[in-house]
Amino acid sequence: MPNDYPEAPPPRILNPPPTSPLELRGVSGTCSDGTGVVGISTLFSTGRLHILRGASGGGKTALFRFAGLLERPAEGEVLIQGSATCGLDEEVRTELRTQRLGFAFAAPFLLSSFSVIENVAMPLFKISQVDPEEARRRTEAILEFVGLATAVEARVEDLDAPAQYRVAIARGLVNEPAALLVENLDGMLAGGELEEFVDLLRKAAVTFGPAIVATASADLKTQAGDRVLDIGNGLITRDSECLPETCG
Repeated sequence: MPNDYPEAPPPRILNPPPTSPLELRGVSGTCSDGTGVVGISTLFSTGRLHILRGASGGGKTALFRFAGLLERPAEGEVLIQGSATCGLDEEVRTELRTQRLGFAFAAPFLLSSFSVIENVAMPLFKISQVDPEEARRRTEAILEFVGLATAVEARVEDLDAPAQYRVAIARGLVNEPAALLVENLDGMLAGGELEEFVDLLRKAAVTFGPAIVATASADLKTQAGDRVLDIGNGLITRDSECLPETCG
């Protein structure tokens, strides 16, 4: 007897959602400077600039330090490319931080007696253990991107502040991290220098693909493509992903 029923359609194959490079789930705690956060859950996307914006003491520094595995929260979980980190011992956490995260702190922490290219190449030798030829190729390429192609042999102590911060960004990106964390965007730079620096971060996010997470004061002007998290009293008080604003 023939089968009069139509054939079932082939099963749909759904692509799983991409893993976020950096995610926080219910993170609470107080960090060493006395600031803290309460129940923060958020994730940061590849190829985008995220700005943690708020007044001093409101919790953005605590969020930065917990997200960067620099301190351990009292509760919740921090995931790097989908991997939980809070239950790891400190040695493993440190290794994960150095291999998958890049940093540019408020003080650049450059080696003043070393050249620009030596400062930027250092993570490649210490973390990735690439050969000297590959290290030089990658370092020169990233220095060209940040606008320092003609200063590769200069000593960093001879550079002005904006150039030193560009070196710090190059060093943070050269190891191809999942996320780059930048501290206190408008703490040392202002005016046109600050605008150029923030624009460089936007281009770096698109060009190299990391999630870039930066802290800033409540006064920092942003652009429409930025994701802005306003932080106050240890909470996310506004997320531009959910509640857009008119950017200045």
